[in-house]
Amino acid sequence: MIINEPGEGAADLTIAQIIKMYRLLSNRGRAKSLGQHFLCDASLLRKIVACALPVDDEAHIVEVGPGPCGLTREIINLCSHCEAITCIEKDESFKPVHDMLLTNSDGRLKFMYADAMKVQLRSLQPDLPITIVSNLPYNVGTQLLIGWLKNISRISKMVLMFQKEVADRICASPGTKQYGRLSVISQIMCHTERLFDVSSAAFYPPPKVDSTVVRLIPKHCVVPDMGKLETLTAHCFSSRRKQLRVILKRHYHIQPDEILEQCNIDKNARPENVAPSTFLELSEKLALVTEERD
Repeated sequence: MIINEPGEGAADLTIAQIIKMYRLLSNRGRAKSLGQHFLCDASLLRKIVACALPVDDEAHIVEVGPGPCGLTREIINLCSHCEAITCIEKDESFKPVHDMLLTNSDGRLKFMYADAMKVQLRSLQPDLPITIVSNLPYNVGTQLLIGWLKNISRISKMVLMFQKEVADRICASPGTKQYGRLSVISQIMCHTERLFDVSSAAFYPPPKVDSTVVRLIPKHCVVPDMGKLETLTAHCFSSRRKQLRVILKRHYHIQPDEILEQCNIDKNARPENVAPSTFLELSEKLALVTEERD
């Protein structure tokens, strides 16, 4: 199915026209609670999807929060040969818009009305490599990403829009003020790339902050215990200005100099100066030390 330019049929209304026709923002309180800000610029929507290309024929594209389906329409157009498209939407008030799109569908498109935080990607059918393309709701974007990073085996690519501050943290380098837990975990699991910024003026209703599109390509590396890595980074970045050896001594009850030397970490280093790969090595060595002690 190819979606034509606006004006050639009911399914081809602009996003602004759809929002007005179906009174999709009549309940402003609900829209705010769900983090709903709709990108209405067709050229930007097309640009986001283009950043996910190429998409294999045997690919399953997943979108979270399709809302009035601006991004969905571009996915259908630009990914015309992918096997399946699943859109996960919590707000069933969009169903009339989705039904309108489904009437012109060739069978690849499916809408799932559920909380994306509770949807396990491994449960989605067909069982194919997943490409996630989404303008994520601001209020759950970080939590969704962390969940996907912890269960990344089926994911081949992610092109995601976050509020700019979150994107800054995902892609931050050691030694910068944005560098933290999210940077470490994201960069251990994926190659991260900041693509482009999107002004708040491009959305309706406009949010109070700008947004940024990020591409994440899984490394499919082996992390023996993600929980231990999360715990370590939580300890470290809750006291980011303290020396790492002080943090380790407090939380792990060890004399840390030897383990820091094994990981080639300066004994005076602070968490904000330690690279993601070094955090992973440190987490693994700490796990061995604590297991031997216990």
